[in-house]
Amino acid sequence: MSMSATGTRYTFIDLLKVILTVGIVARHASLVELAGRSGAFDVFTGAVVTLTEVCVPLFFVLSGFLYFRNVPARPDARYFWDKTRKRVTSLLVPYLIANALAFACYWLAHRVAPEMLSDFFGDKWRDPLFIFWTGPVNMSLWFIRDLIIACIVAPLIYLFVRYARIWGVLALAAVWFFVGGSPLYNLWFTIGAWAAVCQKDNVTKLLGRYRGDVPADAAAWCFFIYLYHYLPAITLKKLLGKFLDPQSFFALTGTYLAVALLTLGIVTGLYILLKKTAPRVTGVLVGGKL
Repeated sequence: MSMSATGTRYTFIDLLKVILTVGIVARHASLVELAGRSGAFDVFTGAVVTLTEVCVPLFFVLSGFLYFRNVPARPDARYFWDKTRKRVTSLLVPYLIANALAFACYWLAHRVAPEMLSDFFGDKWRDPLFIFWTGPVNMSLWFIRDLIIACIVAPLIYLFVRYARIWGVLALAAVWFFVGGSPLYNLWFTIGAWAAVCQKDNVTKLLGRYRGDVPADAAAWCFFIYLYHYLPAITLKKLLGKFLDPQSFFALTGTYLAVALLTLGIVTGLYILLKKTAPRVTGVLVGGKL
């Protein structure tokens, strides 16, 4: 661990965020739309999708832990109000900006090349409910939307883990596993909250064993990639799938890797450019994580 202006920085968590972010890009770059062209590639794609299934749940766990890591023994209403107010800047504003930019891109694509949207959204992207709730219009941001909800109900989650402790978490896990009706954030965010409220000393010791070096802006880079990778990924899948028309296992795998690497490269390049030329704007886009 290291110290920053905002308190303890867990470098292992930053490293894990980088790995999970790459995993999410790898998942969204998968060419599921081209299934059936190669049995071997279908198996490969299935493996990628299965392996990256853990990325979003782990992000919820990390978010729950980080939200409650400094919670006092007796938090009052002001503590949660301050947390909620900060999440407006760190989550809600970036979420709204990313969705607004996605809407602008879809509007432009609909006018210039409507076939680019036909296999993904049709005309659903124009529905206000879809833009901010059903979708949202930037589809990968459903995680941010649910995380905002989790932060709003954080006082209830705190009371739940404080008094029900591990038995309550296990009961919630059973509901999620057997019934399937529990939203992701209810379980995984709660697991992170339990780790922070009930097991903070043990978790802190475990995190402190990692002594590696992670760039100071790793969390900002991860958040920027998460917010803005989806549109380049689906655009590259469309373009490369159409013009390369891969059929064999090797051609499909090469196209998949090209989509994933180009997506990471383009969005990372945009992040570096914005960070150098407009650091204040970049700070707003990543919720003050710089």
